[in-house]
Amino acid sequence: MVGYLCEQCANAWTRPVEEDLEVYDIVRVDLPGATRYGTVWQVEDDRVQVRGAGGQWLLWAERWQVILY
Repeated sequence: MVGYLCEQCANAWTRPVEEDLEVYDIVRVDLPGATRYGTVWQVEDDRVQVRGAGGQWLLWAERWQVILY
């Protein structure tokens, strides 16, 4: 589970970490200061490689940062 806390409104909530990600799934990646959308390119135990549309970017993200879209 990943926990979230809204600093402005003091609300808190949780969501499960995606465990069934597969190559070519479309995902959202919540990075510090940015949100990106892309396609899963590789999946490892604790991290996922995501590719941006048209190959604009390629990054590794921790699995807890990735949400199946």
